[in-house]
Amino acid sequence: MAWLQGKAAAAAAIALALLLAWQTARIEGLPLAGGGFKQAVAALEKDIAAHDLRDARARAEALAASARIQARMNTVAAAHLAAGRGIQTQIQTVIEKVPVYVPAKADAECRIPWGAVRLLDAAASGAGLADSGARVGPGQPDDAASDVTLSEAVALLAANAGFARQNAEQLTALQQAYP
Repeated sequence: MAWLQGKAAAAAAIALALLLAWQTARIEGLPLAGGGFKQAVAALEKDIAAHDLRDARARAEALAASARIQARMNTVAAAHLAAGRGIQTQIQTVIEKVPVYVPAKADAECRIPWGAVRLLDAAASGAGLADSGARVGPGQPDDAASDVTLSEAVALLAANAGFARQNAEQLTALQQAYP
């Protein structure tokens, strides 16, 4: 019986060796053993690397485009700041000249009615007329003279027109930056 056990152990060892050889052949890629796992894994790794490279290139292109846009916007912003300073100086000059062009006599003779003040407030704030009436001269009839003088109204309108021009120039610059 010992002889039989020795032969069984030898057969098991040979079977195990054959099984290991067959498995190694499958992993290493011998065609008769239906293998090629290493080659399949290598091909998958190559595909993954190519995909990662495409993604990295796409991210690099997006970053470069973003940098170009940022540089263009910096140029637009610098030009807008310079133009804005010029407009603000011009507005300030106009406001300083209001007493020259709207003398005290005109202020005394021309009082702005509460209705006009409320309309201008509603236009500037975006509020409705009812809301404006509740906060601007509450309880005053629309045709009553307000405490706003002609020179104050002219200065305010000049400032608003200047700000509107500044916004329009900024919009034009942004439109030109993005053709």
